Amino acid sequence: MSTREVAEAYLAQGSTVRAAATMLNLIKIEPTPENLALLADIYLEQGLFDDAKELYLRVVKAGLNGGSPKES
Repeated sequence: MSTREVAEAYLAQGSTVRAAATMLNLIKIEPTPENLALLADIYLEQGLFDDAKELYLRVVKAGLNGGSPKES
C-alpha cells in the first residue's frame, strides 16, 4: 500500500489528522499536483479553508506553468 493510499484510507475512516500528517510527509518528497490536491481536500474536511485554498492555488499555478508546484 502506497503512502497516498494510507492517507486515503485514514480519510475514509474519518481520521483527518492522521491523513493530513501522512500527506504532509509525502508532499515533502513528492509535491505532485495530485498529492497537494488530496491534502487540500483533507484540509477542507478539517475546516482549514485558508490552508486548502493555498494548496489549490499551487495546483492551479503548476497547471498553468506546466511544471511542478513550487513553494510560494
